[in-house]
Amino acid sequence: DLRTQRWKTVVNIDRMLRNHHPHEVLTHVEQNTNWSAKTFTLALKVERIIFEAATSRESYLDENTLHARVTQVSRRLIDLRKRKNMVKFGIRLPRQFMVAKRQRH
Repeated sequence: DLRTQRWKTVVNIDRMLRNHHPHEVLTHVEQNTNWSAKTFTLALKVERIIFEAATSRESYLDENTLHARVTQVSRRLIDLRKRKNMVKFGIRLPRQFMVAKRQRH
């Protein structure tokens, strides 16, 4: 059943996030009692993105590539959060940094 498989994937992602350093995964949030709730919420979000991006059920369920896919999505989410924070606080990156970053992707 797909629903069961997706739930297992969420649990695996949550486990990966909990085993990671919280300040790196959760945009520099200190580990506290709220941290575990945030990892599960993030695991749900990451799983949904991975599921929607999968080209097939087999590619979605491939446990050999799950860690790499979680890492890629998590980094993308962190980059988006950093950009939102920069806009929120009125911080601008130097133009050469933005150009270099665009060329990497």
